[in-house]
Amino acid sequence: MVATLATSVSAKVFIVGDEKGWTLNFDYQAWAKDKLFVVGDQLVFKYAYGKHNVHKVNGTAFQQCSIPPTNEALTSGYDVITLATPGRKWYICGVGKHCESGGMKLFINVLSHAPSPPPPSVYPGKVIWVGDDKGWTLNFDYQAWATGKRFYVGDKLVFKYPVGKHNVFRANGTAFQQCIIPAANEALTSGYDVITLKTPGRKWYICGVEKHCQLGLKLFITVLPYPTYVPPPYHRT
Repeated sequence: MVATLATSVSAKVFIVGDEKGWTLNFDYQAWAKDKLFVVGDQLVFKYAYGKHNVHKVNGTAFQQCSIPPTNEALTSGYDVITLATPGRKWYICGVGKHCESGGMKLFINVLSHAPSPPPPSVYPGKVIWVGDDKGWTLNFDYQAWATGKRFYVGDKLVFKYPVGKHNVFRANGTAFQQCIIPAANEALTSGYDVITLKTPGRKWYICGVEKHCQLGLKLFITVLPYPTYVPPPYHRT
């Protein structure tokens, strides 16, 4: 028997005790421990007709197994209780000593609404030091350095070099291949140039100082869409 069956998009039907139903010598508090009960859900107390019953009680009657009047009992053997209001709810069996000795009592806490599912985590981006310890310099193979690395939207490239010795230009594919230097006012020149990768696709960077680009001070990368963490499907239990 499935423990919970959906009655609508949000409401659920809980078979109390799952396949055991409403019976003697079963730990109903352990059964309820990890479940989430929300207004609109239904409890189904399933048992052999005439063998048990169900009483709605308050906290004191629950603790003391005080049985309400007989005419308040649910006795169908398939008693359905809709959880209409939030708060604490107590249920006991009023037959014989079933509450005191048989453990036939259930306490739950009903919420007004289900909590929202956890949001997907946001990719924070990582900082990538171009050239690692070498930085942005001559006589270094930047394409070999970039091979095998993954660059994502949200990552940051850091070009580190002595101020005045190099610079960084964003270029297109043609300018990259031919080492065509853009206008001087487009250069990054701080010696600690941080470029945030904001869009996916191919990106080209070159140094515009003298013949540094022709000497290999150039970098081409492909930026991937940022990775997203998709949480597992959210299920109430």
